[in-house]
Amino acid sequence: MTNKEFIEKLLNVLNYKTIYMWGTFGSPVTEELLIEKSNQYPNWYNPVRQRLLKSLINKNYFAFDCVGLIKGILWGWSGDKSKYHGGAIYRSNSVPDVNADGMIKKCLLVTDNLDHILPGEAVWMPGHIGVYLGDGKVIESTPRWKNGVQITSIEVRTWKKHGKLPWVKYE
Repeated sequence: MTNKEFIEKLLNVLNYKTIYMWGTFGSPVTEELLIEKSNQYPNWYNPVRQRLLKSLINKNYFAFDCVGLIKGILWGWSGDKSKYHGGAIYRSNSVPDVNADGMIKKCLLVTDNLDHILPGEAVWMPGHIGVYLGDGKVIESTPRWKNGVQITSIEVRTWKKHGKLPWVKYE
């Protein structure tokens, strides 16, 4: 897909209710998902987070973590609440399952010079990743601010690097 198509798909996620959940890439929030992720990441899914997430079950929320937003779109996420991962197919389209730090390592032409960044490029800081939209804006999934997928200013974070995702054609 082109960078323009990638951005359109990312922006479409804003039409859905989202919540940040570590280890997810677009799954509808269900009891089964909460149990699975709580077992996988018990320290992150503390009782306070579990109570919040339980309150969102059956309320049409989709769960993403930061890199999961990127992977979910590249894996075909469509917002289909009847599918376990919202329509995304795990590890499809030659996109590997990596964390934020692993994703920036897969990127091409990675640099710490943020003066020349193209829309659709990944922006990264240790342990966190988003996508540059243009006009000083980034789309990211984070527990900060709105606790889900949101648009932020590139200036509110200390982004360290950016690079081209190898599965996106930049125009």
